[in-house]
Amino acid sequence: MEAQKTDLKRQRLETIIDIAHRLFEESGYENVGIREICQAAGLSPTQLYRLGVSKQDLLAEVILRVNQRQIANIKPFSARGFKSAQAYIETYLLKLYEADIAIKGIRAEGAAFGWKWSGKYEELIIAQVFQLIQPITDALAHDQYDEIQARCYAIWSLYYVGYRHAVMHHGDAKACIHGIKPSLALCLKR
Repeated sequence: MEAQKTDLKRQRLETIIDIAHRLFEESGYENVGIREICQAAGLSPTQLYRLGVSKQDLLAEVILRVNQRQIANIKPFSARGFKSAQAYIETYLLKLYEADIAIKGIRAEGAAFGWKWSGKYEELIIAQVFQLIQPITDALAHDQYDEIQARCYAIWSLYYVGYRHAVMHHGDAKACIHGIKPSLALCLKR
């Protein structure tokens, strides 16, 4: 009986997260309130609060799911056909840009309002970032780079600079890569 209640609660929460995702993407995080989410889910705000989630939590849950779908599509690093770390990383980031540009509506909301979610969610999302950059880490290790962690942080920061171009100027994935190439080359200097 208790397991059944837990499953029902989880299913309800998944439905609410899906609704929040749709509404945040359509109208923007700031323009969507708990009442709108509850109305679309057929719940009262009290019922939502009993599930233990806030609007900020819902945004974090949406981003966690978006990230997880991206992580599931990552192909692990392979040395087969490897030319250089720079070539591999550019190709890898190009694919990430393509995926992120396809969902830039919700990505923009996460970037703009992610500072509002709790430390718990921040830790979970950072763990996902490390999964997203694992192939870069592996390529750098394969090519015998030093200071791999520092380089990965710099590359990930550059990634967001390039992505901002897509969000702010409607750039495509190739324009994003083109914009960061000189800085990426500096990050990969030996």
